[in-house]
Amino acid sequence: ISGRNKETLQWSARQKIAVGAARGLRYLHEEC
Repeated sequence: ISGRNKETLQWSARQKIAVGAARGLRYLHEEC
C-alpha cells in the first residue's frame, strides 16, 4: 500500500506542477 500511495503522491505533485506551469504561461501571455 505504501508504494502505491507514493506513486499517487508523485502523480499529484506532477499534476500540480503542470497546472502551475500552465497558469504561469497564461499569466505571461496576458501581461504581454
